[in-house]
Amino acid sequence: MDSAEPGDPSPRGRRGLPEIHSVLRATATAAAGGTLVIWWPAFTLGAYNDIFFDDVLALWAVATAVLLSGLVLHRRIAVPRSSVIALLLPSIWIVLGMAAPRSKGFHYLHYLEVVITILSAPYLTWLLSKILLPDYHELPSAQRFGAVGITAVMGILAFLLGQFNYLFLTCADFDVSGNNTPPGCAQGPPFRLR
Repeated sequence: MDSAEPGDPSPRGRRGLPEIHSVLRATATAAAGGTLVIWWPAFTLGAYNDIFFDDVLALWAVATAVLLSGLVLHRRIAVPRSSVIALLLPSIWIVLGMAAPRSKGFHYLHYLEVVITILSAPYLTWLLSKILLPDYHELPSAQRFGAVGITAVMGILAFLLGQFNYLFLTCADFDVSGNNTPPGCAQGPPFRLR
């Protein structure tokens, strides 16, 4: 098949589209995946001073799926002990939540939840990228850590957007989206209607 023919999937056959370097592709994919994990929990921590349970459960689901994948293949592929421990942290939080007395208000669980969510996201970015991206292990260490760093920066930016949500969102924006209004949100119509 000639590379100029339509239907050629090679980069040479795509007119007007430059080839994307594999380092950029792997780094950007890892950073984007990590950002998807961390942005909403970080935003809600900034806006509501809380991380919602569904964010923690989403993190638990991803961590547990990766852990179970490693356990299913344990005879052929060994999961490092440090990875197993890190992947178990969200499950430990759930078990502690079930075991803690409900009437006493154990506030330490909230702090554990925040730490697990915020610290686990960059680690999960690294671990999932290592597992899911075939080119990831070939990246120079600066790019691998760069993707994790980008995830952390995106978490910080999302937290700041949550803190200063009143500058670009209104209480009505939260209402329309089905979320509770955070303290200090700006009054007015939804931002998109201004």
